Amino acid sequence: MQQQIVEVRVEDVRFPTSLQQHGSDAMLRSSGHEASVENHLVSCPQHPDPDYSAAYVVLETDGGGRGYGLTFTLGRGTQVVVCAVEALSGLLLGKTLEDIVDDFRGFYRLLTSDSQMRWIGPEKGAIHLATAALLNAVWDLWARVEGKPLWKLLVDLSPEQLVSCVDFRYISDALTEQQALDLLREAQAGKAEREQQMLQEGYPAYTTSCAWLGYSDQQLTQLCTDALASGWSRFKVKVGAELKDDERRCRLIRQMIGPDKTLVRLMISFYYSFIYLLCINKINKIYHFIIL
Repeated sequence: MQQQIVEVRVEDVRFPTSLQQHGSDAMLRSSGHEASVENHLVSCPQHPDPDYSAAYVVLETDGGGRGYGLTFTLGRGTQVVVCAVEALSGLLLGKTLEDIVDDFRGFYRLLTSDSQMRWIGPEKGAIHLATAALLNAVWDLWARVEGKPLWKLLVDLSPEQLVSCVDFRYISDALTEQQALDLLREAQAGKAEREQQMLQEGYPAYTTSCAWLGYSDQQLTQLCTDALASGWSRFKVKVGAELKDDERRCRLIRQMIGPDKTLVRLMISFYYSFIYLLCINKINKIYHFIIL
């Protein structure tokens, strides 16, 4: 595993998805009258024109190995994340994969604890996104060197190895390192059988590409038809427009995918701000279309 990182490249990759409103969604907000939530659900376009993009990182090693990682962005501003990746890349140069893997938690803290860079946000904003792209590339490099897909690399790690990769500083009030270790050790029983089941049956997934907020009813109908024909059984719908529009779209999709809520599932996704009662109110009004 003596692969020394000798180069870090990063590209600004963008796709004009806004032209067809792929990825469009909205956010609910309060109009300011919290005492009357029922009458003050206001739609606030949050991402009406996203251009799906990425800061795309490639790690090169002296042994010919490569690791690829990216972090997701929405178009404008991707160049800021690219600059952040370039600013952090010096922390990887010269390190071997073995150095990193032997103390993955320490490596994570190295990226997020630079005494000067941390002033502009080690774990939030552009620096957070840049760190994620670099970490993703390292995980990919590790999996490629081991000759495994990433999921298999993770599955084959012992509970102790897996836990040692995690920084528990900000989650220990909910889950301590020892608790995580205990859970993973308990889950070793039946692990081989679960892996075999996944290999044979696959892992359940959903599609969100049928029901972006900016799509017309005609698009929803066609995309749901195509997805059903491709074998999809779980559909996620973006909501957050006017309530009557959300109800119409959910009703249309439920009609398209069928009434059996145990075989074909409909999920919803929307953003909110100010008061969570807006979310509860909205869900209650369209709950009968979905199954949780």
